[in-house]
Amino acid sequence: MPMKRIKFKVPLNQEMFVMFKEFLKAIEWGYGDTYFILDDEIIKITEVKFKEGVNPEEIIGNLRKLPHVKELKLLPKNDHHIIYSKIDMKNIPFPTKQVDKILDLQRKGLVIFEKGTFDGNSIILYVICEDSLPSEVISTVREVYNGSILSIEDYVSEDNPLLKLSKRQREILLLAYKSGYFDNPHKVTLKDLAEMLGLSVSTVKEHLRKAQRKILDEIIEG
Repeated sequence: MPMKRIKFKVPLNQEMFVMFKEFLKAIEWGYGDTYFILDDEIIKITEVKFKEGVNPEEIIGNLRKLPHVKELKLLPKNDHHIIYSKIDMKNIPFPTKQVDKILDLQRKGLVIFEKGTFDGNSIILYVICEDSLPSEVISTVREVYNGSILSIEDYVSEDNPLLKLSKRQREILLLAYKSGYFDNPHKVTLKDLAEMLGLSVSTVKEHLRKAQRKILDEIIEG
């Protein structure tokens, strides 16, 4: 599948980032590409590396006080952390149409917010998308985040077997991996994953089975 990787610069002096100012100053980098929409809630998985000397629990504790944050979990992973968040769209303090535009964009095709790095004044954001979507990605990031393009390049999807999965398979596999389901011992169970997603245990198990089979097929047959 032909893909593009677009690099943006997003200024942090915007209303939507004010409430996250303390959090953004506390991390070296962040990565988030997994969204789930359940009624009026958004579930998001974010991978972050906190700066040396920062107390992650204190930062997360302050985020939990925000009125639109229904649930927030901090999960250790090697030298960084996974943040699981459940957000109530009805209580988001900035216009929900901004969130809607991002979610609408992701419904149109394969759009992955690959990673973002922070320098205190701006975010360098990388977005991977299908070859037919760059113009929509660019216009959406400009409108929602006031982002400017730094570069755009071809991205070889064959290098990443995750992109061979269906959207839901990819999301659930990433959620399971990032949440620590494959760790030994497990940090979360199938039941935990099912509760996070609002799905049955059997449905989550089947999605994981199919996703793992496709990944193994790519690696072994490839």
